[in-house]
Amino acid sequence: MTTSEASPADRLDALAHGIAGALADRCDRRHGFRETEFYGTAFACMLWRRWPERFGEDLTAGLERLRVQDKRARIGAWQNPYHWEFVRFALADLFRPGPAAGFADSIEILGRPRFVGTRVANWMLLRSTVRILEGHGAGPWFGRLERRFVLALHQQPDGFIEDQRGAPTQQYHAFMAALLGYQIAVLGEGSTFLRNRFAAALEALQRTALHGGEVNAVGRGRFQSFGYAAAALALAFGIRLGLAAPGAETLLQAIVQRLERATGPDGALPLMIDGNDARTETDPAPVHPHQNRIGWHSYNNGPDYLAFSGAILKLAAEQLDGVARPPATDPLPDEDSLGDGIRIFRNPAYAAIVTLPHAELAAAQPQPYIVTASGQRPLPSYGGEKLPGSIYGPLALPLPVFEDASGSFRPLLDGALFRWAGPNRIVGETGTLRFERTFGFAADAVTIEDALTVNVWKDGDLLHLPWLPLADATDTGAHGAEFSLEGGRLIAEAPLAPVPAAGAQYGMSGRLRVWSRTIPPPPKGKIARAVCRILLTP
Repeated sequence: MTTSEASPADRLDALAHGIAGALADRCDRRHGFRETEFYGTAFACMLWRRWPERFGEDLTAGLERLRVQDKRARIGAWQNPYHWEFVRFALADLFRPGPAAGFADSIEILGRPRFVGTRVANWMLLRSTVRILEGHGAGPWFGRLERRFVLALHQQPDGFIEDQRGAPTQQYHAFMAALLGYQIAVLGEGSTFLRNRFAAALEALQRTALHGGEVNAVGRGRFQSFGYAAAALALAFGIRLGLAAPGAETLLQAIVQRLERATGPDGALPLMIDGNDARTETDPAPVHPHQNRIGWHSYNNGPDYLAFSGAILKLAAEQLDGVARPPATDPLPDEDSLGDGIRIFRNPAYAAIVTLPHAELAAAQPQPYIVTASGQRPLPSYGGEKLPGSIYGPLALPLPVFEDASGSFRPLLDGALFRWAGPNRIVGETGTLRFERTFGFAADAVTIEDALTVNVWKDGDLLHLPWLPLADATDTGAHGAEFSLEGGRLIAEAPLAPVPAAGAQYGMSGRLRVWSRTIPPPPKGKIARAVCRILLTP
């Protein structure tokens, strides 16, 4: 049987088994992982428990290391606390069938358990799940109350669950959707209200998917293995419960294929699925060492994300075990919508996603991120974790910039309030300017038109419109009006020139080089315009 002929459950199981082996190879039974970890050992044990005949000794050693670990010690470069919520979830699931490796339950390992209490939605919903899963005293009641709070405050009208208000992230939406599915399918929390909320979250996951199983293209954690594994689990729960929309199995198979292609020879998945996590020399050097690896955040650790992905993929395989496959799978349907602040266009040729730039840098994608049906990605992914001395900053976003007489650059729209003015236009305003960006989505092309009105500027200021960070290796013709992209071409209405004084910029796609058209600011009341078209290769 070929991989494509195997069932999604078998393929997920094979991925998880390969990760279990890679974790065992990378983990010294006495000393643990060489890299920093917050919850890698706990999720590795959760995964190893599924194959005790092969990984029994690894499981026993891992649980013993967790038992003797100082839970009060601070961890890593930024002295993070013990990640109680994640560890407790992994161990509570591990002991759900009964005793393991000589331990009766997680209390023998953790002693008096605590919570960190982090106040973002994914941690809150994870805490809710742990309280219900452990079932101690009034814990389930508090868990249901916290779940209700998260859904009331963070789930948007069209189903998307924001981790932080105004900052959508597909990775953590998928994780929270999976947690809702876990509460229903595994813990028996089957109220009509909860099933409806889960179905809405699942529909949002499917609605915002791009081609090729790309379900993690915007927001904090984009392109990380955590998000793809969580999406696979959410879809598996949806299929098992009969709550998934048409196209769910097609999307699940595309995610599985994406993960299979990313898997290394040892069975491990890279933290950044696109392979952008090779160490990169940056100038200046970042404050946090993780920012030498494009796409990594300060809280990311290799063992955590590998073990989490393996355990979650095994859970997904378990949900589909014995579920009858449909005789034919529905294709991923076309989409042309604006929902919960996320613009999606999807047809058979390409799919594109846009988010507003105002909430935080990590959530910003104010220019379409495009994936063609053949998997090509013409334009960069922006964003990044903004830390003191960060390599990521507002000059890496494709938004207009002023250059003053001294040669310094300042983003015009840093701190501006953005909103959608219909499905194809975003508007950003401050007290001194108004910026509009209008999108046109055609069968095989995308148009981006900018319009800017400025009322105040300094003598000697120059306006860069458009300000267009593209992949560092992007080629252009002699006149700067046409650019060769992966899977297409970009045609600028007026020639663009590189801006070497801006230096190297960075986004989630890697190192960027800025191109722009430089003009004087428009007279008061006049509008400066710029138009670019992306022509996609059939």
